[in-house]
Amino acid sequence: MAKDHSRQALQWMDNDGRAASVLFTAQRLIALEQSLRQLLPVNLRQGFAVAELSGEDLTLMTYNTAFAAKIRQFQPRFIAQLKADGWPVTAIRIRVSAEPRAEHATKPERQARTLDKDDLNHFDQLAQTLRPGPLADSVNKLLAHHRKAPGGK
Repeated sequence: MAKDHSRQALQWMDNDGRAASVLFTAQRLIALEQSLRQLLPVNLRQGFAVAELSGEDLTLMTYNTAFAAKIRQFQPRFIAQLKADGWPVTAIRIRVSAEPRAEHATKPERQARTLDKDDLNHFDQLAQTLRPGPLADSVNKLLAHHRKAPGGK
């Protein structure tokens, strides 16, 4: 039943001139947003929305300042890829929303895996080749942390 209503609404929008314009704009913004999401790491893909494309200026809305800062780092890549895809974008503005979306109110789930024996052996080999210094200290600290007996903290 819901699909019938959706289909009827889309048909109505296609037949109404102003509604068709709104539908076309929404479809363009959704396609633009999907193109941008593919350029980002997984944990940043839900951190923004395309708000507006006005001439050659694209406005993105982020849900907190941390996402805004990260997305600013991707601006040159965004512009280059969008131009390559045929979008007439020369500038990107980023705005932070006053009210975050519910799904962005929590931190993204951490995507990590436990280091296995082979991983630790590779880090061991690396540690043996490093000169003394901060990197060698970090690798040794990582090895010590991961070689602790379970429950022996």
